[in-house]
Amino acid sequence: MKKWSAALVLTLIVSLLASACSSGGNSTQGADGGKAADVVELKFTTWGELSGDSVEAKLAEEFNNTHPNIKVTFEPVPGDGYATKLTTSLASGQAPDVFLIGEGDYFKYVDKGVVEPLDEYIQSDSAFNTDIFQPDLLSMGKIDGKLYYLPKDFNPLALWYNKRMFDEANIPYPTNDWTWDDMINAAKQLTKKDDKGKIKEFGFNATKWEYPIYIYLWLHGADIGNEDGTKAEGYMNSDKTIAAMESYIALSKGDDRVSPTPQDTETMGGDSSMFMTDKLAMMITGRWVKTDLDKSDVQYGSALIPAGPDGERASIIAAAGWAMNANGKHKKEAYELMKWLSGTEAQKARSEGGKVLPATVAELDEVKKTEVVDKPVIEMMDFAKKPISMRSANAPIFTEQFNKAVERILLGDATVKEALDQAAKEVDSKIGK
Repeated sequence: MKKWSAALVLTLIVSLLASACSSGGNSTQGADGGKAADVVELKFTTWGELSGDSVEAKLAEEFNNTHPNIKVTFEPVPGDGYATKLTTSLASGQAPDVFLIGEGDYFKYVDKGVVEPLDEYIQSDSAFNTDIFQPDLLSMGKIDGKLYYLPKDFNPLALWYNKRMFDEANIPYPTNDWTWDDMINAAKQLTKKDDKGKIKEFGFNATKWEYPIYIYLWLHGADIGNEDGTKAEGYMNSDKTIAAMESYIALSKGDDRVSPTPQDTETMGGDSSMFMTDKLAMMITGRWVKTDLDKSDVQYGSALIPAGPDGERASIIAAAGWAMNANGKHKKEAYELMKWLSGTEAQKARSEGGKVLPATVAELDEVKKTEVVDKPVIEMMDFAKKPISMRSANAPIFTEQFNKAVERILLGDATVKEALDQAAKEVDSKIGK
């Protein structure tokens, strides 16, 4: 037998070790003994969905079972900490390959350059057709002519009412003919005080959340900015906006108010809790509230948001879309994951729980066939409009200053006109920088 030198043996050992390390668990051996394709590892994240048997966790498992060359890890984040963690991970270059964004932040993340446009991936993919999605939801994901988001689900805002409180007050349920005046008149009858004159049940919640306020403004011919989100002066502080805000704020002011103040709502556990314990008769919110309502014994219904003085209606579609990390290392595989998370099977799985509505046409049609209680919620999507947050990269400036103005008004630190004048001035000065 020929003897090998110690140097040669050492060289072979090093070579073999290097070969083993290079595979690093990222490749597998084929049936014929050859090396199979590398296994690409991806991560995706959403807010909430923390349980191991959540829909997204199951979708990740199914994806792994059907895509042997891709291994996906689902890393959910609690809702309250999601934005902070995502922003931090993007800044540090450690963000997941695919992440979920709410409609109000679509422009913001595209403006930061952290979201990959999808047009080229879709154009070269003959097996995937975006016609499966609701057209309005798909258009929400388009910014400056490019598609950045694939729809996950959506929830139009609608009017939700407590049937038990209506029955006890002997008031007919809301109808499609209701105007805001009709709703407020009913709210006055549904608002009740205890023996000491303290309100114990409220007819309506005039929340400080900006979405219902935007709807109210639209119905009264007002808005907080121009169409392309480049100017606040003359919009946020217009005569129409000031008048509409004065009437809206009045709903939660004074002894004859029909709405809880933000402090009342917090003290009483939040509007959903108040609604489920017969302390709030009506609220404008999204269908995500349905899950909690169905777990309680509250008797509820939904209705179209009442029409404005001119007979017009308006709503907002609260939606979420999957985005690809523009700095990710495996974009082709990330695109495959996005298709899976937005596809028909994923849409069916999520809509089965009743918490959200499917973003795809066929699956939503199936829901419409059996939906009774929430039929008006689905119908509200026909009246949806885009708030400033879905029209401009300047949205954070508008919403920050407008929300500050609302806080000042509610606290009594300024009149409606003073607060909105200052807010409009601040917005335009910041946009101009």
